[in-house]
Amino acid sequence: MHLPRTLAIVLLALLGAATLPAQSYVLNNGTVLKAADVKLSGNALVQEIALPGGGSAERRYLLNTVTRLDWPEPEAIPQAANQLAAGQAKEALDTITPVYRQFGPFTKTPGSWWTQAAALRLQALIATKASGAEITSAAREIMTSATDPEAVGTAKLALAQVDAREGRDSLATAMIDEIVSDAPAGVRARAWLLRGDLALKKQAFEDAIESYLRVPAFFGTLDELMPAALLGSARAYKGYGDASRAERAYLDVMDTYPDSAEAAVAKKESGF
Repeated sequence: MHLPRTLAIVLLALLGAATLPAQSYVLNNGTVLKAADVKLSGNALVQEIALPGGGSAERRYLLNTVTRLDWPEPEAIPQAANQLAAGQAKEALDTITPVYRQFGPFTKTPGSWWTQAAALRLQALIATKASGAEITSAAREIMTSATDPEAVGTAKLALAQVDAREGRDSLATAMIDEIVSDAPAGVRARAWLLRGDLALKKQAFEDAIESYLRVPAFFGTLDELMPAALLGSARAYKGYGDASRAERAYLDVMDTYPDSAEAAVAKKESGF
């Protein structure tokens, strides 16, 4: 027997709704509060209770009694990540900031999305060239509130980037040394890029070449970092006086990553 098309669509919609993950708070006594049934007020979740004779009252649940969040990944997280990858840093910051604030009271609660949101917000602040004080504040907040090694490493790298940007090269180098010794691979790779930038600024071209080329040599799966590594190596080879290798590196950027921002810079700098 075939169901009428309209009824089939309704049933599929109901089935889909029934399988959607709930947004809820789990308390230390096992109580589960649906997010739609409470509101955040100060240090508590507040639930409005209807009274038998009419009217209503409020029931408060202190935030420190919340032991877990059952919450699907907010759509804003992959959206902001995609915006950052596309060079839309201001848009990414606008997208992720509400999520960062929403989960702010639950920085260390299992199931919270605060760490992911805070890390994306930090990257957006860096990309929008926010003030050093604002970036430093965001980075230190992650370092004191997050336990995820990737997020903590990203925060340390942000501090090094601020130091490098403001001319405190020795402090930046000390932080880079710490990062490349124990941070996750993605953070270590970005730290080598920053070390290359610092060496290039000092015209320490051999050190710059070695730093940039560590990225394709040891972190070849991180394709998004390759344009910056190749462009940096081209500049370092050029400064070192190796015109042939510089030309090859510039061409590698343009041929392999033609749509990247680095390819446009390579074309301008090389004259090709």
